[in-house]
Amino acid sequence: MSSMVPSQNEFKSNLHFKSRARLLPQLGDMLIKSEEVAFLELIKNSYDADATEVTVLMENIEEKEKGIILIEDNGFGMNRDIIENVWLELGSDHKALKVQAREKTPLGRIPIGEKGIGRLGAHKLGDIIELVSKKENDNEVTVKIDWREFNEKEYLEDVIIVIVERKIPLHFKNGDHGTFISICNLKTDWSRKKLRSIQRSITSITNPFEESNEQFKPSLQLIDKPGWLEGLISWDEIKDFSLFSFSIIIEGTEIKELYYNFKPYTTFQGIEGREIEYKPNKDDEKLSTDEKLVMASKSLKRKDDYGKDIGFSTEGIGEIVVKGEIFDFEAFIVKDISDKSGLKQYVRENSGVKVYRGDEASGYVRVYDYGEPGNDWLGLNLKRVNVPVNLSNNLIVSGVFLNREKSLKLKEKTNREGFIEDKYYENFRDAVLHGLSVVDVFRKADKKRLRDKYGPKSKEEPVHSSINKLRKLVDEKIKDKELNTALNSYIQDIEESYNTVYENLLKTASAGLGMGIILHEVEKVIAELIHLVKSNKDHKVFANLVKRLSKLVKGYSEIFRKSNKVNIELHKVIEDALFSVAFRLKAHEIEVIKGYSNKKHFKAKIAKGLIEGTLINLIDNSIYWLQVAKDEHKTIVSKKIFIDLEESKSFLSIIIADNGTGFLIPINQAISPMESGKPSGGWGLGLHIANEIMLSHGGNMSFPEWDPNIPQDFKTGAIIQLNIPK
Repeated sequence: MSSMVPSQNEFKSNLHFKSRARLLPQLGDMLIKSEEVAFLELIKNSYDADATEVTVLMENIEEKEKGIILIEDNGFGMNRDIIENVWLELGSDHKALKVQAREKTPLGRIPIGEKGIGRLGAHKLGDIIELVSKKENDNEVTVKIDWREFNEKEYLEDVIIVIVERKIPLHFKNGDHGTFISICNLKTDWSRKKLRSIQRSITSITNPFEESNEQFKPSLQLIDKPGWLEGLISWDEIKDFSLFSFSIIIEGTEIKELYYNFKPYTTFQGIEGREIEYKPNKDDEKLSTDEKLVMASKSLKRKDDYGKDIGFSTEGIGEIVVKGEIFDFEAFIVKDISDKSGLKQYVRENSGVKVYRGDEASGYVRVYDYGEPGNDWLGLNLKRVNVPVNLSNNLIVSGVFLNREKSLKLKEKTNREGFIEDKYYENFRDAVLHGLSVVDVFRKADKKRLRDKYGPKSKEEPVHSSINKLRKLVDEKIKDKELNTALNSYIQDIEESYNTVYENLLKTASAGLGMGIILHEVEKVIAELIHLVKSNKDHKVFANLVKRLSKLVKGYSEIFRKSNKVNIELHKVIEDALFSVAFRLKAHEIEVIKGYSNKKHFKAKIAKGLIEGTLINLIDNSIYWLQVAKDEHKTIVSKKIFIDLEESKSFLSIIIADNGTGFLIPINQAISPMESGKPSGGWGLGLHIANEIMLSHGGNMSFPEWDPNIPQDFKTGAIIQLNIPK
């Protein structure tokens, strides 16, 4: 390494970076990606200046040379010193220092913008801007900038910016103050559709989800084309058509409060709505079953790389409030709505989960571009592909509200495309997802009630053509030979398993209960796979979904295949199942009480693998709900499972009971496909497949009440009985 001290044959110079003038407009194009973001950034500046009103006026916008955009606010304005040393200094830390010091404005606001680049939003809209600003009891100041000069001059310092200061104001008269920006020589080809999109963006900058006395209201007006904005449906007109409302408060490591409201249309006679309101510090004995289900899922958890549940916290983020409405557009639900297309269009254009920052006193301002079309930042649509009855991004209109002062660990990206995706962002995202997943447990249950009574009868849909289409697309799009071969192998498995299920459905009524729903959902997943491979999405995601679908259909085909049924002692089947989960039972410190140990060894003709798998599945469920009972409900000290054998006139029965929470969703829902009381979701098929397996044996699965043959400890837990014909 050479020394920095020059030798006799070296020359030392002290230099500094020089910036080409054209860099500034280039930065504007890179950092402000759309007109929506440009308006948002300029309006954020008005919010930071304590404005209560911001008006955007536009005229002649169909002609770039004649068009003009005017933005005016009544904020505290700027004087010459601020314009010279803050507004004209890109990357100024003026606001950032106020944020770090928790310094609030007179209206109690903490600045939303802190990067010092928001003024570049004006450059995105037009080449020439004129800014007029006035502070109270100060001179009016005006600045004019022609951004084209930055491409004509060589260096940044070659562009001269003229500031004019006026003692007698020409714009802000009669003691008024604020900031006015005019933008001309427009850059965008404006259309009616584009303007309506801008109107929606400006409207969504502030909180639309509840009436409030917010002191910040931006508006857009077209001076010469007011008709372009007519007919825009308002949120107040739309929200009454939602079927489900909710609000969630999350803080620390858990859900603090949750409200859910199912509001069936009056045409659904006989279907009652329901409200659930969970709050802490309520007497446990007075909790409803629904509230107990919320309590079971209140702790924030997510899966690690090994599939294990781990807890996390919203530390550095503060309280997270999620509010919203959920719609449903199945034909049988919207058939009596007169303007279906208008409703669907509004929800399509405004759906998603938006994010807002601020506080109740001074109002909330949106963090762009969460909740914009195409930005499914929570991955709701992918979760719906995995489990087709899950909530999708295009059915929810929701807002997430963060306190500006308490959420400072969430840092916005310089390019204004959301938060930096660090650990605080991951915790924030997963906390919102967790809360929505709890709401979705209730939504799915109520949707099932509607479908069961008013929905179309399930029927098997033709899947073969879709499978062939998928196979063809894989061959066309997946060029990796090894991956292509593997995927075709899975597709072959799907087809063979489907054929087994389909052929048996035509013959077997008893085992077909609910199977039509599954076949319908298989078709949906294949359709989504076709869409994924067509759009060249991540092949890893596609491959994982193919594998999961193969596993799903294969699981069902196993029910119908001619399994080798043998006469076998049921206590041996139970012991083998317990051996398979022995490590998990030990790890979770669960005591197994064997009521059958001193009883007669009953024999039955069964498919051992299927019955053993059913037992393992039921034990897995018990492990989960026992953990909930101990950690969340705090109703037990030790976790126990009781297993017994009983004989009746027609059946041999295996009884499995636990001392956990008991069933927190109705039994008929629990055994339905795609239904689960676990917020983590999964396929929700465990009890349904167990029931189908028992039906395929000529038996059934029942849920008896507690009786004295079962120890007292298990009186309030879940009790399941597998009845096998003699």
